[in-house]
Amino acid sequence: MTLEEAKTQARLGVKMTHIYFTDTEYMTMKGNMIVFEDGCQIMIGDWSEGKEYLKEGWSKFEKDVVQ
Repeated sequence: MTLEEAKTQARLGVKMTHIYFTDTEYMTMKGNMIVFEDGCQIMIGDWSEGKEYLKEGWSKFEKDVVQ
């Protein structure tokens, strides 16, 4: 999935992950603000600018919680 497709899903509240994220990392979005799994927030443009590797490699975060 592309970054643009992932942003659309993330704005709907879908947890999105990237091939370079760890298996516990994901993001959602509020407007133009990325919200990471730990609560950290950053503007999408500030975070993704100049990072060609973020343009592809996105998918829905589907980590099963096993205790």
